[in-house]
Amino acid sequence: MIFELFISNKAEFEIRETFLWYESQNEGLGNKFEQNLISVLDLIQSNPNLIQIRYKQIRVAFLSKFPFGIHYIVKENQILIIAILHTSTNPKKWIK
Repeated sequence: MIFELFISNKAEFEIRETFLWYESQNEGLGNKFEQNLISVLDLIQSNPNLIQIRYKQIRVAFLSKFPFGIHYIVKENQILIIAILHTSTNPKKWIK
């Protein structure tokens, strides 16, 4: 089955802000973050049910080289990325 991937405006903002922060810390680090993010998004898109449900219907796939989790929901053949959160962020607080 082919899954369509949608990224919420909030998640896009988080990606952009994180990229800029890493890039400000060390030139090229933002690109490494982006590459790691894309590889995990590819994994999610190819097999979204591989990742277990963490809370409610939300699954969280973690980046391998950066302390972030991709929070997403699977509905039929669609994947909605709802947030990209630092691992120190409490997702319950974010949901409120």
